[in-house]
Amino acid sequence: MNIFPVDKQILQNRLNNLGWTAYRLAQEVSKVRVSVFTEEEKKPATLVTAVKKVIDDPNTSSFKSVKTAIHAMGGELIIRWETVETIVTGHEEIKL
Repeated sequence: MNIFPVDKQILQNRLNNLGWTAYRLAQEVSKVRVSVFTEEEKKPATLVTAVKKVIDDPNTSSFKSVKTAIHAMGGELIIRWETVETIVTGHEEIKL
């Protein structure tokens, strides 16, 4: 299960803008899985159900599946840290 909330409308809109079907996305997902994750090639027909699940409800899909679908549609994931903490690991006293 994906712990990062993803708005499914974003994925659906991208798929529509590309003019792709779930089968077409499955073809691209297959290519990404081979080139990026060095997995064995699968026939797109075997990936259609998983691809439809990612589009229909990305929050119940694995993070890897969502990431792969986003990459296949020409997107990328970006991480932004909300806060950055300064951590002191040691100090030295100086007399003036």
